[in-house]
Amino acid sequence: SKATVSVLNCSASVLRGIGDQPMERVALLLAVLCSVVAHDDQRYEEFEEINLFGDNLIPEANPSESYPFFDLAFCKPAHFIEKKQTLGEILGGSRKVYLRNYQLYFGKSTTKSEVCTKELTEEEVAKFRDAILNHWSFTMYLDEIPMKAPVGMYDPTGENVYLSTHYNFDIDFNGDRVIEAILKEQQGEGRISLPKSGPLEVKFTYTTTWKQSSVQFEDRPANNPKFIYEEEIDIQWFSIINSLVLVILLTFFLAFITLRLLRNDFQRYNGEEEDETGWKLIHTDVFRFPKYVTLFTAMLGCGTQLAIIFLVMLSLSVLGVFYAYGRGTMYASIILIYAVTAFVAGYVSGSWYRKLGGEQWVHNVLLTCCLFVLPVLAIWSVLNSIAWAKGSTAALPAGTVLGIFALFFLVAFPLTLAGALVGKKHTGDFKAPCRTKQVARPIPPAPWWRGPFYHIAVAGFLPFSAISVELYYVFMSLWGHQLFTPYSILFLVFGILLLVTACITVSLTYLQLSVEDHEWWWRSFLSGGATAFFMYAYIFYYWIVESHMYGALQLSFYFGYMLIICYAVFLMLGCIGFFSSMAFVNQIYGSIKLD
Repeated sequence: SKATVSVLNCSASVLRGIGDQPMERVALLLAVLCSVVAHDDQRYEEFEEINLFGDNLIPEANPSESYPFFDLAFCKPAHFIEKKQTLGEILGGSRKVYLRNYQLYFGKSTTKSEVCTKELTEEEVAKFRDAILNHWSFTMYLDEIPMKAPVGMYDPTGENVYLSTHYNFDIDFNGDRVIEAILKEQQGEGRISLPKSGPLEVKFTYTTTWKQSSVQFEDRPANNPKFIYEEEIDIQWFSIINSLVLVILLTFFLAFITLRLLRNDFQRYNGEEEDETGWKLIHTDVFRFPKYVTLFTAMLGCGTQLAIIFLVMLSLSVLGVFYAYGRGTMYASIILIYAVTAFVAGYVSGSWYRKLGGEQWVHNVLLTCCLFVLPVLAIWSVLNSIAWAKGSTAALPAGTVLGIFALFFLVAFPLTLAGALVGKKHTGDFKAPCRTKQVARPIPPAPWWRGPFYHIAVAGFLPFSAISVELYYVFMSLWGHQLFTPYSILFLVFGILLLVTACITVSLTYLQLSVEDHEWWWRSFLSGGATAFFMYAYIFYYWIVESHMYGALQLSFYFGYMLIICYAVFLMLGCIGFFSSMAFVNQIYGSIKLD
């Protein structure tokens, strides 16, 4: 196909640009990325046959619980062929098959045509009944346009169950391009009642209707789904702006109070009278290195890497790089970008480990490599095993798993090691604006409402409130059937999240130092990442109130993968909280007179 040619040209151009240089691995990754984001862009001659593909069977309430197209006894072609899938399609659970028993010709409408007549066994009838009662639907693809249709319907009592046996393909075209394709079931004669027991003879048929359209290929709904949800996007913009204004005002009000307090402190500390109280009193302890340096620096490295991944993915989404219906493409891109950005994790972790006087470099590199990957691998292994046991297409094939492992060991691990070596070599000792005594100053008792638990809880609540409205739409996309299209809104909310996290963490760090508590390193990280705990609490609310998910497979995927996402958010925002607090502490202690 022309898409294949474009992928080969893209890959070849990347490889020619690099040649035999040491960065050839990166070139190969970019070539793979070209193939990941590509989708078919076909032109057709008049009456040319068009390929039709059948994809997964999915329960309406459980979008992650997908099964092969022929798990139900549809008409299987004489020559059964599976479509070669991209990495993105496989990760998205897609398992397309050619439907050669449907003859669709470009621009040619057809009357009622037979697919096949088959005798359904009692077991096959029972599977069809169960699928219809659980609102199963299937998806066909024509020119990369998804066409979703229900398997059948039932009356309100559930006694009479009807299997849809006739579908009509309504296809719009403009010139030599397909613009839109819709699959419609026919009521009345297009349905057959399924008995509660016993076999049944069924005849599957279809018709095709072609209509001329004035819509250009670039503007077709499959390429621009935002037009489908235009009214909802307007509502979303209004809700987001309303909540963001309130949160931003509250954040700036908090920052204003903190700045006023700081200004009063500077006037008092830099005055003629010596005033050794408050945060100035602990200037010989505030830069005392935290406990568990190896773990702390590994978390900084992984969190920085994840922040870059979030930023890159959102930027690519805003630029329209990803195909609207290719969710798996985004999954594949995340894996590839993670491998490439492993150097950043190694560099940040190694440089801070050097600054904080670490000596166990092997442990630091291994922990940086495994801190995020190992929990993800453990959760994924359980979920993939459940999907495999259920026969779901959500289970990754062995070849794909081996390829991902190879990507980690051949690309991500070496880049992490290289980053750590560069960070160690080009980083000097930690330079603090004031010296640190050998003996730590005891921390005076603080009121209960200034304890670590309440400190961290407050730090997580405000950023969570800034994203709570947008989080609903993200969940609707991840765990529903709605496409998420307004990436510009999501990019804006991401920026606000980082800003609010930084502001609230700095403010709470100031309050902590004011009560002469100098152990702020770990608490600033935990305070920044606390939003993730509220996010994971929100998933229970969404499951109970907003969704209708059920079953071991869907619920394990929901809670398991959301745990991974929240863990990534925790590491990312924890870094934001620490780095902003570090900059703040350096600034205030460098601005006062010290002996």
